[in-house]
Amino acid sequence: MMTQVQTDQLFMDNINELNKLNIASGSMIKALLMGLASNGRVYIRLTDTAVGGNKVNYTHIEGNKTLVARVGEGLGLIETDTRFEVRNT
Repeated sequence: MMTQVQTDQLFMDNINELNKLNIASGSMIKALLMGLASNGRVYIRLTDTAVGGNKVNYTHIEGNKTLVARVGEGLGLIETDTRFEVRNT
């Protein structure tokens, strides 16, 4: 289980990745992260985000992995293996 320090660092790292996305995509991925955190403390690490883009890679860190796909699908995100893409942005 992640410590508070680890959770805080992951949050900051993910915010840095979110800030690279275009505004609409960043908002959608932020909603994904918030949904995962509030629906069972599921954590993912965002990586390899293109500046101004609409895609972000992720690694599952902790919690129920099936929620990652379910929450992403509920938000209308396209998931491919370990990547989320925001439609029409």
